[in-house]
Amino acid sequence: DVAVVTLEVRSSNAVARNLYRKYGFEDRGLRKGYYADDREDAIIMTTPPIRGHEFQDLFQVLRREHQERWGPADRELV
Repeated sequence: DVAVVTLEVRSSNAVARNLYRKYGFEDRGLRKGYYADDREDAIIMTTPPIRGHEFQDLFQVLRREHQERWGPADRELV
């Protein structure tokens, strides 16, 4: 069971790309001319397997950071 999350992001959108990297996404490929409005390229970004130790450890760190900054969440993610 190798579940990963994949997305495309505009190559010019450095803010979004950095945010996705913070959440474990890595650059995996390029879709040339992906966006219809201006033919901008898209960067394909993918997480490691989300059930693996690497991603789960990162998720727990991010979760703690969120709670320290904003307090406990109203609901828990399972």
